[in-house]
Amino acid sequence: MKKKLVILSIGMLPLLAAHAQEQDTTLVRTVVVENQYNPTVMDASKINVLPKVEEPTVPKTHIDYATSLRPVSAWNYQAMQPIVKDWKADAAYRGYFCAGYGNNGNVDARLGYLWDISKKDRLNVAASLDGWNGDLTDWNEEDWTSRLYNTRIGLDYKHAFKKTDLMLGGYYRSQVFNYMPPKYYDYDNLSSETSYGRQHQTMANAHLGLASTDEAMPIQFWGEIGMNYFKQKYPTRVVEGNETNLYVKGNVWKAFNTQGVGVAFDFNNYSYSMGEMEDATSLELNPYYKYESEDWRIRLGAHVDWWGGMDDGVNFSPDVNVEYVFSDSYVFYAKADGGRENKSLMGLTDITPYWTLSHSYIQPTYVSLDAALGLKASPANGWWFNLSGGYQIREDDLFWILGNAGSSYVSFFQGKSNVFYGNAELKYDYKDLFDLALQATYYNWDSKSSDEYEQKWVLALKPELEINAEVGFKPMQGLRVKAGYEYVKRCEDVYDPISNLYAGADYALLKNLSIFAQVNNLLNKEYVRYDAYPAQKLNFLAGLSLQF
Repeated sequence: MKKKLVILSIGMLPLLAAHAQEQDTTLVRTVVVENQYNPTVMDASKINVLPKVEEPTVPKTHIDYATSLRPVSAWNYQAMQPIVKDWKADAAYRGYFCAGYGNNGNVDARLGYLWDISKKDRLNVAASLDGWNGDLTDWNEEDWTSRLYNTRIGLDYKHAFKKTDLMLGGYYRSQVFNYMPPKYYDYDNLSSETSYGRQHQTMANAHLGLASTDEAMPIQFWGEIGMNYFKQKYPTRVVEGNETNLYVKGNVWKAFNTQGVGVAFDFNNYSYSMGEMEDATSLELNPYYKYESEDWRIRLGAHVDWWGGMDDGVNFSPDVNVEYVFSDSYVFYAKADGGRENKSLMGLTDITPYWTLSHSYIQPTYVSLDAALGLKASPANGWWFNLSGGYQIREDDLFWILGNAGSSYVSFFQGKSNVFYGNAELKYDYKDLFDLALQATYYNWDSKSSDEYEQKWVLALKPELEINAEVGFKPMQGLRVKAGYEYVKRCEDVYDPISNLYAGADYALLKNLSIFAQVNNLLNKEYVRYDAYPAQKLNFLAGLSLQF
């Protein structure tokens, strides 16, 4: 069976891949095609507390100084593949294909094409396949043949009218996997009709959008209406069924030279086919005032959020963001923000597929305060740094713990929490020949639980210290070599820290054809990942990428 799955995975490589193009806009170097890789798990990207900032790399009069802070919206999809690729592509290429394969059945394949049908019509098509099928040691310290494959196919279409753009799009995603067998389960029968070996989750989206493009219009706007669909087969403790999320979101604003006023909104209705889950509705309104000049960018607003479901009510939080530019390339930023994080079943699946609910509903997390201060700068050519610190207060925060010795799933719990954090980042790039990136973040979590034992377990997977370091260099034309280390110490010392030493390289055989390889977990460590998967021991992935 395993051999068949591996053969099938290789056969699907040319058919299922995803589009990921990013144009390099740095002025101090030539645009090239680079294939860069991240470590297996990027825990920092899943903690909704760090400000997301952009590097000021061009003169002051042209800088986009937005420090668009990391949103407190629902979790974004992050594939479970062992290697995630960052692509920097020449804008002349419209097509993109990459495929890689490694031990433990690791597979990563992506395909995308941007098609200009006419001067007013554009179509973007993308697909991907990623996953693995190999032996791991589960959290019960038993051998487990883990299997997880994600496939995703999506398209986006845009038609340009005279004063507006019409957008149509959607995607289909399928995730197949097997649960970790409990100790009392007959492991040899995983491929039988039992639910422990046949999990299948289906996710889909369809949406229609409209946005203004004429700045002379008295009112500017963008809006989207759509539907998210989620279906889970063979769940644990939740009756099999589906979730439907109808939503309408958008922004309407009026600009007055350097000032502007507007209202952003987001309406969601969640309905369930399983009787144990309760339907819910939410409406989020965000009125705001904006001021922008050469040195200042200010936003003053508020979040007014209504929730209709279990424990319904209205919540309020601030929306204040201030940025000040000085000495050409230094940006001081401060914020006092907040908002709702709706918790859908699809959102839980983005965290980990191994979940079950401790009750029959999910209360949305509300961030009543998300305050931060920071300084980012590019003091010299090739140098960039960011220093920040912040504090969050979270109502109905989501915690998850691994099952006990007889369980095969992750349990979610909710409660009040707050967190202080401090973050430091440094990057250096020398003439596209050498680059260095360092990042460290310290968190101080408090679950507000009166039970010391309970607090220990709900915080067990929360990070206390994260360190990421990576160095890369180009010893010869077309070849880039890199090495990095990722370390994550968890709270309460319940689980071993993440410790991932990795190395990789990519080589441009031709202008548009490259080969790549990366080895993860060179120290052969055993630890539990942030998404509750046991980490693979030493593993590798190699393949090729093509632009056309």
